[in-house]
Amino acid sequence: MQTSISELLVEAANLMVVGMVVVFVFLTLLIGAVNLIAAVNRRFPEEVISAPSARSPRNTVKENTNSSVPVAAITAAVHQYRKNRKS
Repeated sequence: MQTSISELLVEAANLMVVGMVVVFVFLTLLIGAVNLIAAVNRRFPEEVISAPSARSPRNTVKENTNSSVPVAAITAAVHQYRKNRKS
């Protein structure tokens, strides 16, 4: 059984229309669901939880009583490295 080109075009057009209707109905339902959820959210709003008050910043850096010893060691190491690199 051979089908003519006109029959194929009619079948393709029908399939296209059915597909477009399905997409249109789906998008319409999706928009309706989003609007329904928005209306419910407006009617029953979530409680506003206040943020904790800002505290004064604490000094998180602990003072090192022997801070001069590591600084002197690092300075000596850098000086030695630069001295060896020149020669």
